[in-house]
Amino acid sequence: LIRFEGRIPPCYLEGLSRYALPIALVYLFTNGLLGIYDKLWGYASPQEFVPLLESIALGTLIVAVAGALWPDIRPLPIGALAVGGMLTFALFAAARCERRLLAELVSRPARGGRERVLIVGIDDLAQRLAHQLQNGGAEGKYQVLGFVDHDPSHLGMSVDGLKVLGTPDRIPSLVDEKKVDIVIISGSLAGDELRKLISICQDTDAQIKILPSFRQLVEGRDTLPRPRDLTIEDLLGRRPVQIDEAACRSLLSGKRVLVTGAGGSIGSELCRQIARFDPQVLLMLDNDETSLHDLKVELSARPNPPRLRLLLADITNARKIEAIFRDHRPHIVFHSAAYKHVPILEDHPDEAVRVNVLGTMILSALAQRYGAERFVFVSTDKAVNPSSVMGATKRIGELLIAGMPRGGCLFTAVRFGNVLGSRGSVVPTFWKQIELGGPVTVTHPEMKRFFMSIPEAVSLIIQAASLTEGGEIFMLDMGEEIKILDLAKRMIRLRGLRVGKDIEIKFIGIRPGEKLHEELVSQVEERLPTAHPRIFRIRNGHRPDRVALLRGVDALIRLAMEGKNGELVAKLREMAGEKGLPSAPRLPVRGEVGGKGDHEEDHDSGRRGEHPDGPQVPLEEGGLLRPAGRGRPGGPG
Repeated sequence: LIRFEGRIPPCYLEGLSRYALPIALVYLFTNGLLGIYDKLWGYASPQEFVPLLESIALGTLIVAVAGALWPDIRPLPIGALAVGGMLTFALFAAARCERRLLAELVSRPARGGRERVLIVGIDDLAQRLAHQLQNGGAEGKYQVLGFVDHDPSHLGMSVDGLKVLGTPDRIPSLVDEKKVDIVIISGSLAGDELRKLISICQDTDAQIKILPSFRQLVEGRDTLPRPRDLTIEDLLGRRPVQIDEAACRSLLSGKRVLVTGAGGSIGSELCRQIARFDPQVLLMLDNDETSLHDLKVELSARPNPPRLRLLLADITNARKIEAIFRDHRPHIVFHSAAYKHVPILEDHPDEAVRVNVLGTMILSALAQRYGAERFVFVSTDKAVNPSSVMGATKRIGELLIAGMPRGGCLFTAVRFGNVLGSRGSVVPTFWKQIELGGPVTVTHPEMKRFFMSIPEAVSLIIQAASLTEGGEIFMLDMGEEIKILDLAKRMIRLRGLRVGKDIEIKFIGIRPGEKLHEELVSQVEERLPTAHPRIFRIRNGHRPDRVALLRGVDALIRLAMEGKNGELVAKLREMAGEKGLPSAPRLPVRGEVGGKGDHEEDHDSGRRGEHPDGPQVPLEEGGLLRPAGRGRPGGPG
């Protein structure tokens, strides 16, 4: 038809009527052979048209070979075969996309009255969002104006019919020129790059939203990218942590895992992440029944949840905790239960010692007694050169863990700074103050703290558990300290408010036990690398004598139970100082004459006639232990 411009000679008309049906059957055969009729073409992606192209090419080849070999068939010109094959592909493709194209044209709403959107980034998720919004997604409320990308070479290119309008530095001018209502940032950006981009966007009047990362999308239930509001984690610009998933799965899969303080900020996130690694049973222990119930409901709603067991108990109730260890025999223990609020514990040092010291002593002793494989103690940067009761109790917890007998259970402590969003911490407090119209209260203009997100901290805690060889203190990479004042200003601006005009900031002075700057290592400690770039091993030149440590702990517990808070605080400060306890005898290192292995127990450290691990606090000694206390010991941070 094309070759003869619509005037087909009679001789060719005869051939057309004679061979049209066999040629059509050839194409039907190749389409069936390559599964063309098994696809839902209304939802096809461009990649799914490749089999159709292969089918038409194969059919055209069969027709050409048949024309050359069959004596009664007049061979078709090569040009006619090629053009015919291309036209056949175009017609087949159009027939399969007809309904989809028609539906998109009908569903595409009018442009008037819609919010105008600028998308930053051109990765796959950004392109999917643009296509979704352009074709009636989100009830047709948005009009995508184009993309912004960091690569200048993409300028002027089109993606799904939308142009790349410039680089991020052009965002303010583009917002003004095109009257942009919303800037949506791709989830592939992180770290300083994301923080700088947010800073540029905050100089405009547009709303700022961010897409989830590909990993977040895979872990969630949504199949389409959904922009969300910015969070304080986005403003801090920390890069997502990468962990060795295989090592963590090897550690936890098929194991009985106990998490104390499971209802708290750190404990609940530990349970969420541990559940991904298919433990045999997840034992969730807390003394807040509501938090436990809510966590169980959340985890049970996941696809293929692990077996969950709620354990309502106080960690200082030695008889009940021993019954739990005896009945469930956990392989792995993550101990995150603790009292954590610095100013409150300054007034209640007896409770701090009861939960943070005695509770840790009971759990670690029972883990050793009942054959646990690993025990992870969640510590805090406040344990370094502690100036508070809370920090001192955590430092003593670190010493107890580092001094546990070697062999059998591997004990380790993990130290890190503040986590964003934990209950009662600075971020939720600031949000409440902002919602109430201010003022936002900051203790001191120079107050600084280390911050990381709760999921980030927990990922690294689990990773550290897989790295331990026993007796270490690990420290997580917290990045740079952040001024609390700067944090408050960012949070106010994140709500679209102005500092000093819409919301005031008020300085209230440093509270008891607080320091202007936190530390992650002390003067006598050395930070050493591990197999993970975000986890460090702490080496301490002063190793306290375990006999003296346990005697000191025994004295602390008795003072706490007797309510002698003045003497208790003095004893705490003495013990938590770097030289507050005598050093243990130096053991020859591996390789020296008479040297013991790194994990061999030193049975000579006790004095003649004494238990090698020093004086023991009997777990069954009811006079030392009180019934379950009020309040919920939660995670640190």
